[in-house]
Amino acid sequence: MISFLKGKLADKENNFACIDCSGVGYEVEIPLSTFERLPELEQNVHVYVHFHMTDDGIRLFGFHTKAEKNMFRKVISISGIGPKLALSILSTLNVSSIVNAILLNDTKILSTVSGLGKKKAQRLIIELKDKVGDVISHEIQDDTLTDFDTNYSEALTALVTLGYKQHEIANVLRTVKESGELLSVEEIVKRSIKHLYKK
Repeated sequence: MISFLKGKLADKENNFACIDCSGVGYEVEIPLSTFERLPELEQNVHVYVHFHMTDDGIRLFGFHTKAEKNMFRKVISISGIGPKLALSILSTLNVSSIVNAILLNDTKILSTVSGLGKKKAQRLIIELKDKVGDVISHEIQDDTLTDFDTNYSEALTALVTLGYKQHEIANVLRTVKESGELLSVEEIVKRSIKHLYKK
């Protein structure tokens, strides 16, 4: 099993990278988020790898972060969602946005992914809602996030750390978010705990 590849970047396109590891070139399929973080050709590169074997052969998928790799694995575990669509999801949304959408039952943002559709988005939410804890545990930051999204993501992490159950947090955060206010992380956590305490 290949966990990661470390070598020199021999070639790259939007959807793949070729990594020279001691004279052997490994071609890995990548999401756009990973492509955008690749160095120039012949520079050192490190990618986390998912080893995928089917009747059609072996494919390698590469990711810039462990969070991307973990999310990819969870998404392809869902019936009807293969590697191609999983890469499309990660190319369209960053990991933090995907986690937020799953836990806050936001099919609208997931449906913006080409080929996903509302029904598959609903299935993704149902099947992964209680399985994204280890993804949350990684440090997930992206400058493209709005303060609104970032604050809810950080509040979510804080509440998980405090020991609250993910499905309970998701329901409460959805309620707090419905106010439409731009709240600080501290205020989101405080309001969420009040709702959780009432239960």
